[in-house]
Amino acid sequence: MSWAVEVLDRDNGRFLNSPEICQPLSLSWDDFSGPARAFVSCPCDHLGLEDWRLRLGQEIRVYDPQGRLAWWGYLHEVILREHDFQHIVSMGTVANRVAVRYNDPNSTLKGEYLQTDWLDELESQSIYGIKELLIKAEHSSKSTAEWTAAVLLHDRALPKIELGPNRKPGSGRTYLLQCRGWLDTLNWRVWRGVASSVSHTPSQLGIQPLGNTPANRKVVQSFRLKDDLGINSLAVRIRKLRNPSDALRMSIQTDLSGAPSGMELGAQAVDANQLSADAYGWVEARLPVPVNMNAGIPYWLVTERSGAINPSDYFLLAVDENVGYQDGQLAIYDQSLSGWKPRSPEADLLFRVSGVVDQVEHLLDVVGYGGQFLRGAETEIDQSLALPPADDQGQTCLQVIRNLLLQGNAVMQPLCSGVDTNRRFQVWKRPESVSAALRLDRQGKLQNRFGHPLAAPWQAVGQWLLSDAADPLYLNNLSYEPIGGKFTYNRKIE
Repeated sequence: MSWAVEVLDRDNGRFLNSPEICQPLSLSWDDFSGPARAFVSCPCDHLGLEDWRLRLGQEIRVYDPQGRLAWWGYLHEVILREHDFQHIVSMGTVANRVAVRYNDPNSTLKGEYLQTDWLDELESQSIYGIKELLIKAEHSSKSTAEWTAAVLLHDRALPKIELGPNRKPGSGRTYLLQCRGWLDTLNWRVWRGVASSVSHTPSQLGIQPLGNTPANRKVVQSFRLKDDLGINSLAVRIRKLRNPSDALRMSIQTDLSGAPSGMELGAQAVDANQLSADAYGWVEARLPVPVNMNAGIPYWLVTERSGAINPSDYFLLAVDENVGYQDGQLAIYDQSLSGWKPRSPEADLLFRVSGVVDQVEHLLDVVGYGGQFLRGAETEIDQSLALPPADDQGQTCLQVIRNLLLQGNAVMQPLCSGVDTNRRFQVWKRPESVSAALRLDRQGKLQNRFGHPLAAPWQAVGQWLLSDAADPLYLNNLSYEPIGGKFTYNRKIE
């Protein structure tokens, strides 16, 4: 028996074709993607380039001579080599959903990037799936950015057959299939971002005394989160007047009929010695345990002094009397009235509330958003981390996943991942070196602990290799050339 290659409809598994006399030239696997790359030679004269163009993005399966499924992924590119020229058709140049992020020199939001609406080419998406392109443009107006997005979408919505010189001249006609693992398709989607904080930090315009009279016993600011977060950091811009001996206390409260409810979700005090008496500065209170809070719901940031009212030693909060924060309001607790009152003149507090998300939940969120061809996700990493979420910086979903996995878990154990044969994304802890069981024979072939040849060598990825003369070696990737039977371990895979 020989190696076999199948092309299947990625959506329903329908058999498209099994190119005859196809030969895998190289196959690779790693502990991030599972199957990573495949390069297949295919005479296949009954299919033309237009046929292959319609098969881009479809499922590719490679079976070894024993009939075992060895590699699975999708068709990324097809090269037709014929005499001294080659024709190429590829998913690499396709973009059927385009937006432009731009900096408008006439905008009042100096230094901040705006983004056009996404433009979609639905016919291309129905054939190939959604493949996004986010372009960054400096000093562009909205109309120019929208025109740029429209031009790029028109030019790149469908894969084009391109002509180029053949780097390996020769006679005959051969198709070469460049294939990639399914995890690579997370590179097709731009991560939507999760806002890691909500803040109001313009230039200061006004001050608000805190704790010098019963009329300003507490100062509060309402706010709303853009995304669900575990809030662990509260900050205000503040200074002290003279030398208060107590502390500044910050807390988060729920809302009750447009005012703080009195129910604290979390609180932390900052000693007055940490505050400047000369200038306003940002003062942060770190909550001992993150407080899970939901997007779109009003909450209150409460600032108060921990001690008694003192008319000579107290705190001064920085405010914005331009009232530039649209998602909340400032209020003051008047102890003599036992109630809340608006400030006069109106203002917003200068504040910053930041948070984290659970590593596993963030992974699942990113895979669910970007994994249009995946069929779910599973994680087995024990203790996960609480991490600042990946905000909207134009990263692809694949970049976000890689960064999350590079953190390891909460006890600093490295993590591995891959996509299984059912197209489920899986994450697990890297095994420890004490589990090492593989060896190499004199011909450089892998053996199991009993000295028998490893039946499916690609299964060695993510395992440890024993040596009599050195410490065990972790195998993070493996490449195999079926013609000649050459294996390469731990080589950087492009």
